[in-house]
Amino acid sequence: ESLGLKDMTTVLIVGGGDGMGGIIAQAQAVGEKLQSLAASTNENYQMVVVCGNNKAAQTTLSPPQTNWGADIEVNVQGFVNNMDEYMRASDILITKAGPGTIAEASICGLPCILSSFLPGQEEGNVPYVEENGFGCYRGSVDGMAETVQEWLASPSKLEQMRDNALVAARPDATLDIARELADMVYVRKEELKKGGGANSKKETQTKTKSIQYGMGPF
Repeated sequence: ESLGLKDMTTVLIVGGGDGMGGIIAQAQAVGEKLQSLAASTNENYQMVVVCGNNKAAQTTLSPPQTNWGADIEVNVQGFVNNMDEYMRASDILITKAGPGTIAEASICGLPCILSSFLPGQEEGNVPYVEENGFGCYRGSVDGMAETVQEWLASPSKLEQMRDNALVAARPDATLDIARELADMVYVRKEELKKGGGANSKKETQTKTKSIQYGMGPF
């Protein structure tokens, strides 16, 4: 309620801090699909569009320039500082394959449709999301809209992707790292008590460097 949203199935479209990634076309395609679904199923749907700093997109997608009709609720925002709250209020996220957004979405248990990625820097995030079972890549707006329809038609699949996202988030990673470091400190102290040499120290340092926790290839 604090976000001004209705309590209904919600698709969140995020354009990044600068509102990049064809967000107008994405919102129009998904909005039309949700309108069609609402009319044919009598279900209530909501779309939230976060345009970032793209004020032109925000204006274009807001009334009176765009009339979304009475079948769906549409909430268009500019730059927001509480993205996690919008994510927790949503059921599906459409976003570019940015590491911060994907990490935050997985923590919130939010299935993702990845709309684009930067070659090299973000490319590895696509298979990470797909292989962990909480999203997919769709390079066309029609593909995004069709995927939204497919997921909404299968609540059990959507629920499984939510669970997969939470598993991928590794919420205990920080505690695991702390425990591992504490164990190594204890082992090192015991080695020093027993007169352990330089080789033991080197092995401990190597083990420290080998610890890898986190979200994947971000």
